[in-house]
Amino acid sequence: MTHRTAAVNRLIVLLVGLVLLGFGAYAIAWDLQVPIVREWVSRYDRARVTALPDQGWWGWALAATVVVGLVFGIVLLALDLTRRRTSAVAVPDRESGTYVTVDLGSLANGVASELAQYPGVRQTRARAVVERGLPTLSIVVTADPTLDIHDFTRTSEDAASWVASTLGGEQVATQVLLHLDRADHPVHVEN
Repeated sequence: MTHRTAAVNRLIVLLVGLVLLGFGAYAIAWDLQVPIVREWVSRYDRARVTALPDQGWWGWALAATVVVGLVFGIVLLALDLTRRRTSAVAVPDRESGTYVTVDLGSLANGVASELAQYPGVRQTRARAVVERGLPTLSIVVTADPTLDIHDFTRTSEDAASWVASTLGGEQVATQVLLHLDRADHPVHVEN
């Protein structure tokens, strides 16, 4: 899900929530016999309100509401479930002048495998996603808390430079997220 889609989802949830909160507050105020709400309800033309379902347009209005709700829900669900996978990148071969197709997911797995060899790294996960419109190799590294962060950062930057040179100027970002495990706490034995 992109940031724009997440923002639209949050806005829709906020608006629907505020509308439902308003209806709920109105109903509770009527039940608690708040004078102003009771006055508003008394102004309704009850005969007209109860006759609405007998109108010829009522069935069409309900059907249109169902169709619009379904279409809106399906479109929103499709946007939410759209995967942010990258497509293969065509890299020109300097010697032959042809193009070589590179799968970014496999490239991310290769970089993760290289970083997994670093001393103190316990686990790596890799995926290729589109992040803010830019294909991104996202590698998550879980490591020992005693890891030399400075040296690991340099190693990660070297891997990112290698990816950039391998892809021959294609716009692809490399993101390495480092998670350090909690330091083991010594067990205190009471005498």
